Amino acid sequence: LASGSGGRRLLLAPLRRPPVDEPPPAMAAPPNLMAGMENMSQRDQHAVLAQLNEMQMAESMNTYNGLVERCFNECVTSFRTKSLETGEQQCVQRCVEKFMSFSQRVARRFQEKQQQINQKMGG
Repeated sequence: LASGSGGRRLLLAPLRRPPVDEPPPAMAAPPNLMAGMENMSQRDQHAVLAQLNEMQMAESMNTYNGLVERCFNECVTSFRTKSLETGEQQCVQRCVEKFMSFSQRVARRFQEKQQQINQKMGG
């Protein structure tokens, strides 16, 4: 937690952005994506994976920033001290836990739907 111009802000651990020249993880793409890239050169595959990596990082940053903003606006109500009050800390913890639980649930449902689509296309 830090004081800033105009009020307090929650400071959570920053996400590390890989250097531009750092290659993406070794072909960490889903198999169905790789199937569409088999006729591409290694260089083109690398470029596509790097672009996907960049898009994923941007989406992660947007999600993270949205979570911080939402929980701060919902939970931080007193600006009398530099530190969070007990009730504010508990609210932030519940807010983050709720968000994470919701995100995991959405990801599971998405994965289930994707599997259903793949089965329909494959069978």
